Amino acid sequence: MVRLVEFDAATEARARLIEDTPRESIVDAAVGRLEAGDDPRDLVTAAALAVSRSTELPADHHGGPIHPVAGVHAVLGMIERLEGGDRRLPALQSVALANKHIHLPSMGPAAMVAFDDLGRDVTAGKALARLERALHHREPRLAERAVTLCCEKATPGRILDSLLTVSLRRNNLDDHYFLYPIYAMRALDAIGWRWGPVLLRPVVRYLSRHASFDAFGEFDEETVQDGIEFYRRYPELETMVDAYDLTEDRVPQKTGPHEDRAVAALADEVGEVETISALPEIAARAMHGGLSLEGACEGLSVGGARFFLRSHSNNPFDVHVHTGIAARRYLIGFPEVAFRKKVLALVGWAWSYEIRYLDHTLTWSWRNVGGVLGAPPARALLDEIEERILGIDGYDLNDLPVAINHLVAPDGVRAAIRLAWTYIEAGHPADDLFDLAARLVCREDVSEMHAYKLQQAAYEEYRACRESLRRVHALAAVKQAAVVAPMTPRRVYPEIARRLAA
Repeated sequence: MVRLVEFDAATEARARLIEDTPRESIVDAAVGRLEAGDDPRDLVTAAALAVSRSTELPADHHGGPIHPVAGVHAVLGMIERLEGGDRRLPALQSVALANKHIHLPSMGPAAMVAFDDLGRDVTAGKALARLERALHHREPRLAERAVTLCCEKATPGRILDSLLTVSLRRNNLDDHYFLYPIYAMRALDAIGWRWGPVLLRPVVRYLSRHASFDAFGEFDEETVQDGIEFYRRYPELETMVDAYDLTEDRVPQKTGPHEDRAVAALADEVGEVETISALPEIAARAMHGGLSLEGACEGLSVGGARFFLRSHSNNPFDVHVHTGIAARRYLIGFPEVAFRKKVLALVGWAWSYEIRYLDHTLTWSWRNVGGVLGAPPARALLDEIEERILGIDGYDLNDLPVAINHLVAPDGVRAAIRLAWTYIEAGHPADDLFDLAARLVCREDVSEMHAYKLQQAAYEEYRACRESLRRVHALAAVKQAAVVAPMTPRRVYPEIARRLAA
């Protein structure tokens, strides 16, 4: 007899609320739960579980559980950083997005079957071997069974190492093959690994299906062919790792003050790059010269943030520079992940399509071109930044004048960045700048958590990088807020504001 996945009574009640409530009523229902005493984090957990068990993966990467689950880490991080009523905004947006996907005919409703016959009398090694075999043979149902068993038998690090056997190679085709597994695991770190069998089943189903890059409506034929070409060039990355002798014996993992100059030099080279796809060899050469994994990650992080600021793009989905680096920083911290996979992840970062396509947008300077206007009070500067951003003319994501990859940011975005430079150079606290950007992106409910993910990644990278280099991450957070805050259509935030004010 078929049995469906169910949760404990309290979690089941929250998940059913998200699954069963009509879209037009979900904000009122979710606010009601918060006013009744529910923790916002419990609602985010329920949203992740509901969208994982009650939606199906569409042909591309926009839909189903991919972005709602990948956004959990950022949403929970923003809840912790924001204060007062603002803490509820990310949670309510997370619930609304999960509910939307469940109710759209292209994704839901669906049902996740419980497995009762997993053959549990096996070692962790055999369970992981089953998982890798199912992924390579593109057998999604067997992969779901295997990962369910792996969650009982193996550690998160060993599961991640197995997933990387497929996701690293597919990253060149579409970044989400790498990012979805990583951020699903970060979600589980936050909400508890007891939910691993629920959140990871769609992940392995995604990894074991046939890639359908040409189904992505936003990509033209030339872009599709470019993605396939880089996918086929993956062996070049492996050859590069061998040619530069990037082995565990030669490349240390940890960084320190002794690498200050080398990290800064790599950041300079990455930040001034004209052809982003040339970066793998630059990173490999730096590690061959003695730079550690963490040092290389930091150099790519700072340099990447600089060319993000150089980009004139007004595409709200341009967040992969930051989310990709934050994912790799997380990855290299696992002792159970093979060293070679860590190196391949780092050198392959720039071959992610949604990073390397930015070449044609690198027309700005990342440096402060406005100069310091003295040292105005922090509050006055923050208010002016917010006013500038909210004064930018809005644009309808569903009715764009050009392809989304060719949107050019208006002058208001650059003005907001210049003001943020002035704020940082005046020595004002960066945390308040990050909080402002986080609060502003909570108005946006079209890009499926993209802005949320950049905000948290930029915040984490700012805290991880050297003090002398890190300011660009705060500026990147402001830039992305300026890009997404004016975006429409905006349906959820006005409902949230109305309901919270009632």
